[in-house]
Amino acid sequence: MIRNVFKKDIKRPIEGVIKADNLSDESVFTEVDEYVITNDLSKKLDEFFEVYSSTIGKPTESIGVWISGFFGSGKSHLLKILSYILSNHRVHSDLIGELFMQKVQQDFELKNNIEKALKIPAHAILFNIDQKAEVGAKNSDDAILSVFMKVFNEMRGYYPKFGYIAKFESDLDKQGLFTNFKTRFQELSGESWETGRETIFIENDNVAQALSEVKGISLDSASEVIDKYEENYSLSIEEFVKDVKEYIDNQDPNYRLIFCVDEVGQFIGDNTKLMLNLQTIVETLATVCKGQAWVIVTSQSAVNDLVANQKSTEFDFSKIMGRFKVKLNLTSQNANEVIQKRLLDKNETSHQDLVSIYNKVQNSLKSIIHFSDRGRQYKSYDSSENFASIYPFVPYQMDLFQSCIMGLSRNSAFQGKHQSIGERSMLDVVQNVTIRVSEESIGTIATFDKFFDGLSSTIRGELQAQINQAINSLGIDSLEVKILKILFMVKYVKEFNASIDNITTLLVNSVELDISDLKKRVTHALSVLIEQVFIQRIGDIYEFLTDVEKDIENEIKEISIEQREVTAELVKWIYDDILRTNKVRFDFNKQDYIFARKIDDTLVKGKDEELTLNIITPLTSDDYSSERLFGKSIGDRDVIVYLEPNFDFIKDLELFVKTEKFIPQKRNGNLTDTENNLLFNKSSDNYKRRDKLQSDLKDMFSNAKIYFNGSLLDIKSSDPRLLIDKAFNEAIPVVYPNITMLNRIYNETDIKTILMQSDDLLTGSDDALNEPENEIFNYLKRQKTSHQNVTVSKLLEQYSIKPYGWYQSAILCLVASMYMKKRVDLKKNSNPLTKSEILSILSNNREQSNIIVSVVEKIDDKDIKAAKDILKEFFPNGNFTSTSAREIIELANKEYDMTLSKLNSFFSHSYPFRDSFKQAIEKIKVYEKLDYDNFFTDIKKYEDDLLDLKDDLLDSLFEFMEGDKKKIYDEIASFISTNKDNLYHIKDTKINDLYALMDDKTPFKGNKIQTAKSSLKVIQEQLTPMIESVKNEALAKVDELIVKIQSLEEFSKIEGDKSSVIRPLQNIKANIQNSNNIDFINQRVNNESLEKEFDNANEKILELLPTKDKYIPQKVRTRFDKIKPKNKYTLETVNDVEEFINELKSKMIEEINSGREITL
Repeated sequence: MIRNVFKKDIKRPIEGVIKADNLSDESVFTEVDEYVITNDLSKKLDEFFEVYSSTIGKPTESIGVWISGFFGSGKSHLLKILSYILSNHRVHSDLIGELFMQKVQQDFELKNNIEKALKIPAHAILFNIDQKAEVGAKNSDDAILSVFMKVFNEMRGYYPKFGYIAKFESDLDKQGLFTNFKTRFQELSGESWETGRETIFIENDNVAQALSEVKGISLDSASEVIDKYEENYSLSIEEFVKDVKEYIDNQDPNYRLIFCVDEVGQFIGDNTKLMLNLQTIVETLATVCKGQAWVIVTSQSAVNDLVANQKSTEFDFSKIMGRFKVKLNLTSQNANEVIQKRLLDKNETSHQDLVSIYNKVQNSLKSIIHFSDRGRQYKSYDSSENFASIYPFVPYQMDLFQSCIMGLSRNSAFQGKHQSIGERSMLDVVQNVTIRVSEESIGTIATFDKFFDGLSSTIRGELQAQINQAINSLGIDSLEVKILKILFMVKYVKEFNASIDNITTLLVNSVELDISDLKKRVTHALSVLIEQVFIQRIGDIYEFLTDVEKDIENEIKEISIEQREVTAELVKWIYDDILRTNKVRFDFNKQDYIFARKIDDTLVKGKDEELTLNIITPLTSDDYSSERLFGKSIGDRDVIVYLEPNFDFIKDLELFVKTEKFIPQKRNGNLTDTENNLLFNKSSDNYKRRDKLQSDLKDMFSNAKIYFNGSLLDIKSSDPRLLIDKAFNEAIPVVYPNITMLNRIYNETDIKTILMQSDDLLTGSDDALNEPENEIFNYLKRQKTSHQNVTVSKLLEQYSIKPYGWYQSAILCLVASMYMKKRVDLKKNSNPLTKSEILSILSNNREQSNIIVSVVEKIDDKDIKAAKDILKEFFPNGNFTSTSAREIIELANKEYDMTLSKLNSFFSHSYPFRDSFKQAIEKIKVYEKLDYDNFFTDIKKYEDDLLDLKDDLLDSLFEFMEGDKKKIYDEIASFISTNKDNLYHIKDTKINDLYALMDDKTPFKGNKIQTAKSSLKVIQEQLTPMIESVKNEALAKVDELIVKIQSLEEFSKIEGDKSSVIRPLQNIKANIQNSNNIDFINQRVNNESLEKEFDNANEKILELLPTKDKYIPQKVRTRFDKIKPKNKYTLETVNDVEEFINELKSKMIEEINSGREITL
């Protein structure tokens, strides 16, 4: 029996849960006696006692110890042991400290430091802060202070529940009256003060009477004391520390008071104010008490992690990290070692027996106990000693169990007082499991489901409802229930993959086991649990469902979906997510070919193509045998990919679609936070299910059978895209048997190379057509026979389909090559295209439907010669030496375009005879009537029209525009325009020759230009001296006036610069010299103009004369035209004459009397 292998009775009482308030002598002795000091713990103790003992008699502010570790690490147990040692309690006749030192005899330094610590008096206050705190106290900012004050009061014998009563007791104690008060109260009430204070408000009279007597105050005053204490009581950290300091000062000089606080980290959580409260308490104790008040706490998190977890950045928590100088982090390894030594230690005989058993079965154990590659790798036995020390357990169970507890706790799986992780002990659970298997034969292994039984009393009832329901329907010992317990335990352990293999490993119950049989039974049990909606499967991972999750799962299963919805999802996965294309690259020519996409014989995306991929999926309702697939592949000529049937895949796919449909519907309603979280998790799980399904789908492709043209293709690949590529590379040459005619690869850039080089590697040096060119050429001839035009786009369409499958670049290159070999022509609107035009159009898809490809016909040499003769005469500058019909036409077109272009440019000139250019343009367009196909016959038809046009109009026009005549004409036109006013002074009749030329509509014909040129010379010879003579005469008049002005007496009296007087006349001279206009020059020097300038000069002289000279009477001149009557323009009667003379006479006398002269 397993129970016989242990050194100690496995059923002996062991305090599995270390309670801070369990202080009975018997429990204290047992705890210290059985306390296991592991190697790791020894180092931690050494670190603590070194700091603690080194500060004896020395002031210090590093008074904190932070013990951290998750569930089962032993942090609470260590706190309690430290409180025992430091207080050095006496149990029976033994001092706890001395009893503990016996365990560390081999560690001299640790033993020495403990001895030092025991020499100073100390008192440790051990308490679980969550238990001591009032209900709802966490909401208070000073919740931690309240608990510290409470336990401090309790330690001193004061009332812990109400601080004001404890304050009342403390004040009486300080006055030396507390003992007398308690004695008198008991006499009056009949019960002790410790009992009576619990109901103090109904004991008010006795309290008042006792207080009145011991204090010697009136009864009325005494009656008000308790109320005043309650009214005036307030708690602060300063008051608390002050009380602590006063208490310490009344003890031994080296006395230390130690607050041992269990689970402070759990109590604080992420509450910033509670963290600040603890920091201030510790800091104030350190500052005021100088090392005589210590604080030792436990927490799941290390102090720096807890500080980092605080959400607020408003406060600085760095000080608390300095106060907790000693930081002890306990690991799960420590707990495992304790369990082995305290609970699982074997007697010598059994230890050897277990070693022997392991040596026999170690090889089979490796195959029985193992975990899949994915997820965290948990340990199995690594040696016979390891097996013997931990038996009947497996190493992985301790680590996994701790992870399970932490996960369940994070998700509030535990009830009431068990909500704290620190409230449960691994030791307790492991002992429970060990007792359960103790009656089994040696070789039996504890299965992981039994750990659930050790925890079940602490788990919330509603979470166990599913398991209880399974027990009722399936039986308490059924494999299904065991699996359900396991899945509940690992539900929140993310690093553990609950696959069939891993679940099977957790159920191994013997060192000798048929693992394959167990796996079959597990697989069946999982199916039952899924069917009854106790669990769900996501890919190959199984998960426990809570009651609420089960309800949601049932709702999902009730969702109605149609087959098309499932198919649509599968289509999206296959063609959008996995294959991600509708094209395949044919390796032979490096070109892409589009294929139609089918699922289960139905076109699901795009349109029909000559290549088709038909994927037969597990969704198909048809039964496809190999024979049927062979026959189908012949008849349809599809590439058929047959995916093997997979019932689980279909079910999971349907569940995925239902879940995707369910979640949006459910979210439309009013949901609780819990339901929202569950929906979020369900959505996350469904994404995982999708990923797993797509992974499975890819695996199906890896194992797929591919049929084509009556054959099973020998193709395999783990990459579905590569698989399809390989399949189509075998299918394309069958679908397109003529594809191999293209014995080389063509690129779009080759079109330019072919067209721009008449003799290159692509076309060869002769006109011989290659095989694919011949194929196209024969097709063009057949179409011509049927009088059908063939466009470029028609050729592309014809040769891209069966049986050719040629690609666009190749077809266009072939057309270009045939053009260069002069076997085809390309036309647009019946007009032949040049090479550059062909290059542009072949590269432009939009134009290809407008371009006709026609076979080049053989032209008779006589017709070619006749056409060349006509063209040479009509275009004398053309080089018509070629014997190629196409080149002759191209050269003729080029000459025509050049001629037409010149005529259009001539027409842009604004000549009076520009209509002649327009006439020439219209007549030469007769050339456009020449049909390309009938060019050599049509040109004879229009020979007379073209040559007459040349003789009658074109030759004389070009002679004029491109010879000297145009220059002479332009010169005459310019002369007339420039001398328009001067020519009226010419009396010679030859001037009429110039005017006649400008009015002539055909000046370019005959000798009109030469005649006009002679007349121009005669007129120029007459006009030039005439202009010079007028200029000289005018300049002399101006010079004469200048001399006259300069000779005036007043002019000589001007001081300084006199040039401003003469400058206007100098400007007139400059205008005359710069002008060739006779009328303009004469106007500038007529009498009126010169008199006006003379008057202006006189006025300027007066302005410039010195002041003394300005008052000398000067003769001022007035022009006659200024004083003659302005209202008389014609004199018709004698009376008119008399009136005019009388008025004129009157004004003239008036001017003379004013001292003015009148200039006539």
